[in-house]
Amino acid sequence: MITSTKINSVQAKIKAAIAQIAREENVDITFGSCRYDSAKYNTTMTVKTKVITERVITVNDNTSKMLGFDGNVIGRFTIVNGKTFTITDIKTRNRTYPIIAEFEGRSYKLSVPQVKRGLLNLTK
Repeated sequence: MITSTKINSVQAKIKAAIAQIAREENVDITFGSCRYDSAKYNTTMTVKTKVITERVITVNDNTSKMLGFDGNVIGRFTIVNGKTFTITDIKTRNRTYPIIAEFEGRSYKLSVPQVKRGLLNLTK
């Protein structure tokens, strides 16, 4: 029977098994959302490269400019509601909240105006 405890146990074993692959390939491997019933469970797995190539920098710069920023915003800091967020990603398919930022280890979706206001506050 599949329970949340069973899922955590299985995923911990999978994470341990793929940790070596992640080190060898220089990637981050994370699990996403999960759906389950008593017979099975489905989960997503994301693999992101740790290597920042010139192409990745160019794509991030172009995407940032498309959203109205002056240059690449990934890795920069912004202040929203008094909290300092680190911008980690841009999801262009999400039109309302395309900016993904991290605060205290958790990811949050932010809007472009929120980030622009926060970036302006940091430069003053």
